[in-house]
Amino acid sequence: MLTPPRAEPINFHLGKVLEGIKNMEHTLDRRSREVLRAVIHAHISTGEPVGSRTIAKKYGLGVSPATIRNVMADLEEMGFLTHPHTSAGRIPTDKGFRFYVNELMSEKKATPAFLQDQLSQLQNLLLREDLNPSEVLVEACRILSRISNHMGLVFIPTLRTSRFHHIQFVPLTPQKVLAVIISEGGMIQHKTVTLEDEITPQELEKYGKLLNQEFAGKGLMEVRKALLEAMERDIREYDTLYTKALQMARKALETMEDEGLIHVEGTSNILSHKEFIENVERMKGLFKAFEEKSKVVKLLDRCLESEDLVVTIGSETEIEELQDLSLVASSCRVGDRIIGGLGIMGPKRMDYAYVLPLMRETAQLINTILTA
Repeated sequence: MLTPPRAEPINFHLGKVLEGIKNMEHTLDRRSREVLRAVIHAHISTGEPVGSRTIAKKYGLGVSPATIRNVMADLEEMGFLTHPHTSAGRIPTDKGFRFYVNELMSEKKATPAFLQDQLSQLQNLLLREDLNPSEVLVEACRILSRISNHMGLVFIPTLRTSRFHHIQFVPLTPQKVLAVIISEGGMIQHKTVTLEDEITPQELEKYGKLLNQEFAGKGLMEVRKALLEAMERDIREYDTLYTKALQMARKALETMEDEGLIHVEGTSNILSHKEFIENVERMKGLFKAFEEKSKVVKLLDRCLESEDLVVTIGSETEIEELQDLSLVASSCRVGDRIIGGLGIMGPKRMDYAYVLPLMRETAQLINTILTA
């Protein structure tokens, strides 16, 4: 059975960021937390810098604008808020958003009737018998994008989901070999391997036969793990021929990246947010990042090992062009097998209290459908 994402804990990537936040928790008293929460709610709503008068009028904290202004100054000094030079108001930093998601946010438990209706539509679509698991994820991505008004992302990790069928070694020079790995279903990946010693075409053919007999039908990730484990054991267990075959295959697979398949829905939704309408360079950077597929694959690949929701905020993406965005993502599995990752990507000021339960409910729905 697929284990659906749990409400707690949420998986966060950057240990240093989280550790720093935990170290600051005791310094934020009740009033500071209330002010930070109010600033973030106001900024999520408007996209504008937030002033102390706005907080005093709208959020009923029972203190004067001057007191709120002092608290906001303290929060800025601690790194939770920042002060745009063109405005008297303040906006949350990545650290501020992270602390909000981790410590201050209350998820919107009551699911609106609209969302229930959309999830019912999603369920009807996904229950079609002609959809395979990958198509289920794509359909879910499409509806998530429409419901959230953000981008929907799907990552189908071909290396993780494919099974080994055949490997062939093609000599390029006496010490360079092209390893061609063919998976069931016909996917082909290749890697150039540099050898310490010269090798003959006849030896390469023998290596290929041994490996094909040993690993045919096994998952590519399983094969890669088995190769690494075999090489860590006492090398004297194996004869010379088998040892060299293992070494060749290990070099071919150990650094092979999973390019995978990516499906994106709703890029126009991102462009409707004022952060991008008012900043053409941000818009260009976003499209540049999605043109460089490997960057997005690296980001989405992080969520695949977790059974919890994975929330990546701003600079935590470690991708310069995506540092104005946040991602809420979940892995999707059938039994122990990972079939893909599903996510919602939007501005850092996305309504996390709405997006997280939306992502969780969708993942649970997919779990139910795929394991039925």
